Amino acid sequence: MRLPAPRGHMSSALVAALRLPPPPRPALLVSGGTREAWQDDDLQLSLWICYELRMRGFDDVATGWEDHPALAQFHAALEARWEGALRSLTEVTSPVALSDEGLAELRRHQAFWQPRSEMRSVLRDIQGDAYGTRSEHTHSVLFTVTLRDLDPFAGVDEMPAPTLALANALSLFGLHRRLVGALVGFLTAVDTIGGDPFAQLLPVQCPPEDVRLGFTACHELHARLTQHVHASQQAGRTSLRGRRPPVSGRVNVGC
Repeated sequence: MRLPAPRGHMSSALVAALRLPPPPRPALLVSGGTREAWQDDDLQLSLWICYELRMRGFDDVATGWEDHPALAQFHAALEARWEGALRSLTEVTSPVALSDEGLAELRRHQAFWQPRSEMRSVLRDIQGDAYGTRSEHTHSVLFTVTLRDLDPFAGVDEMPAPTLALANALSLFGLHRRLVGALVGFLTAVDTIGGDPFAQLLPVQCPPEDVRLGFTACHELHARLTQHVHASQQAGRTSLRGRRPPVSGRVNVGC
């Protein structure tokens, strides 16, 4: 897999830097952005690149970047902004009932960010001892399989910020052990999207506020994604990036 096309100042600087050997003082700076974090293509793509470099790597990244302290500092600053945004979320957005065409397009988004059902069985490994003594095998399942089970072939260049936001929330929660409760909530929410919110919530020993964080983040971000797909369909355009609008029998007259 090769580095994706950048979408702003941060991702442009990051992609350009990663293709060359690290200089003595890399100029990687995190900007505040002008949009909400979940809608910020530049922030979300920069985060996604950092996570993918850590988990899978890219064919066109120069040697020496994986453990470079400047990149680690840049990634940590991106994460701090993203975690702060996730903690401010409340579950206030209602998912939209999509048409058949909208559901088909939503499935393309879900193929990119949504973990497969067999991966979500890691909840069984977390249950009962999430903050207690756990084997290295359990940690391996939680922090390696969970993060690597996303589908990178759905096409990152097609995915807008709301879709990258879901993938990056899963990576953030799965990467840090202090956020294991949020990961439990997020993975549980994946199973309850479109159903009874707490029907399948497992009785894990995690602080309720941590579980709520992940659960709320997953539901709220997914509801916003459905609204993005719906709004795009209503406007006669695709919700994916870099694609032509779907062909329809209507004639749209613009001004």
